[in-house]
Amino acid sequence: MSSDDAAVIVSDIADLDKQKFLHGYNSEDGEELQNALRGSSEVDMTLAYLTEKLENLEHLLLLVLTGENDIEAIDIENDNVSAEVIEKAFTFDLLFAILNFELRELDGLMVDLQNLIVNALKKISSCENSTELFTGLARKLHHSEDLLKRSQERLLEIKIQLAKLQMSSFFFKQNEYKHDLDMGVEGELHLATSEWEPGVLTSEKRRVLRMLELSLARELELENKLMELKQNEEDLKLKIQLIDRVAVCMEEAAEVAWGRFLEADNEAEVLMGISKEMLGKLQLVNSNVSSSAKREEEFKSKLQYCIHELNEKETLIQKLNSSILQLVADNAEVTGLRERVQMLEQRLSRTESELMEASVACETSEQQLRVMEGEIESLREKAYAAEIRAASAEEKVTQLTDSNLELTEELDFLRGSNDSNTKKVSLLEKQLRELDIQLQHSRASSEASQEQQNMLYSAIWDMETLIDELRQKVAKAENKTESAEERCVILSETNSELKKELDFLRSRMEFMETSLDQATLEKRSSAKDISIRTGVIMDMVMQLAMERKRIQKQVQKSATDALSDDNQAVFSTSASHSTNLVLNLEAESSVETGKSRRMYVLIATLILLLSILAAHLFPRRLAVFKPVGSCSLAA
Repeated sequence: MSSDDAAVIVSDIADLDKQKFLHGYNSEDGEELQNALRGSSEVDMTLAYLTEKLENLEHLLLLVLTGENDIEAIDIENDNVSAEVIEKAFTFDLLFAILNFELRELDGLMVDLQNLIVNALKKISSCENSTELFTGLARKLHHSEDLLKRSQERLLEIKIQLAKLQMSSFFFKQNEYKHDLDMGVEGELHLATSEWEPGVLTSEKRRVLRMLELSLARELELENKLMELKQNEEDLKLKIQLIDRVAVCMEEAAEVAWGRFLEADNEAEVLMGISKEMLGKLQLVNSNVSSSAKREEEFKSKLQYCIHELNEKETLIQKLNSSILQLVADNAEVTGLRERVQMLEQRLSRTESELMEASVACETSEQQLRVMEGEIESLREKAYAAEIRAASAEEKVTQLTDSNLELTEELDFLRGSNDSNTKKVSLLEKQLRELDIQLQHSRASSEASQEQQNMLYSAIWDMETLIDELRQKVAKAENKTESAEERCVILSETNSELKKELDFLRSRMEFMETSLDQATLEKRSSAKDISIRTGVIMDMVMQLAMERKRIQKQVQKSATDALSDDNQAVFSTSASHSTNLVLNLEAESSVETGKSRRMYVLIATLILLLSILAAHLFPRRLAVFKPVGSCSLAA
């Protein structure tokens, strides 16, 4: 598992925007989308595993090619084949078998991955709601399909190189090389056994050989255990590295989530401060509203007072209108009186003209009297009549003068009354103007109060809208804090699960370390036992050699001391007996060497089978461990 895969897994976990996006769909579309996302994540993980495995196999192929070149350079026909050559041959064969097995396993993995990509594309195409996320997933799957094709091409190249390597000369000469190797082992064993003294007992020989075989078997078992322990140690190291990487990625994801939680907490605190400020402003607004309500009540009382005054003024205006109507009627009467006065003045002018005519007539009469003094007597009657007429005229004049005086007085009175009426009218007009001005002022004040009331109503409405918006923001902030708390709970749960897994893995590591320590202690104790037993065997071999020399000396002495004939017969019988013993020993040694050779071949085949089985189990463990780690991460 590479760092890019871990980053992808962490981004899939930390990306909480996908979860919000998934909640926007209905249940069926959400399930389809979740299945598609799981399929794409599985495809990504398996692709990363395939690419890493291909790189490792290419490196292994290079090692196999270098080993093949080294083995081809060896002279196999030569009998002097060293242990290093045998080890190189075994390692080459083992690497070749591992490479073949891994290639077969990669073929199966690629087929499974191809089926998985096809199924994911079918699921995405079957979705009714084709959104940007579905198109992005489809592009990602097509890209992964291209990568799979490239990896298939690389795998085919590796197979071609393996086929070329299989057709090389070493694999055709493999059976001959094994036969020569077996012959060399048999020769060495024959030389080792031929050096022993023929006089040694077969039971001791068999016991020694059994001990050697047991020691070799135990040594091989210990070597196998050591190899297994090394492989387990490497597995544990790889698992620890993977766990450390996963822990680092999870810590990064936790840090990102913690940063988001802190940002949400800061936003919540800021929103709480804003809400407190807005609550203070709301309290101020409420106090202002209460004061404005009080002012409104005062304005209402003032308006009622103004309305009352207006009603009173309207009654006064009505009274003024009635008085104005009366004055208009009085003015009509005054005009009628004026017309009468004019008529009377015309009459006065007429009377004055008549008086002038009468005075002229008097003058003419006086002239006539003067002229006609003589006619006075005759005309006394006429004069008396004229005097009567003059008296009547004077009476009329006096009456006219009296009436004129009365008329003038009436005119003066009427003029005075007219002036007083005009003054009253002017005063009433002034009062009307003042009342109009007061009406206008009261109307302006009422309009201003209405405007202020409207402004207050609008301010109250704005404050209510602001309060609603703030409540909505507070609700959103509370929702965000709740979602952040839920995320924190989820992260804490995942952290606790990861801690549990880490504790479990640490306990397993401690157990493996203790088992490794026990194995090392057992190995050391077994090595000590082997060294002690080898020392005992070497001492026994030295004792056997010393006894053989001593027996040879005794035989030589007995041969020189005995008589010639008897000694020759005895010597012949002893020689025949010794030859029989030697032949029996040689036969037994050949049988035992054959058995030991078979044992060695069996041990070599067991080692090869164990190595193949370990190579078969090791990638499976790694493959099992990787998806398990990825699944735990995805969970």
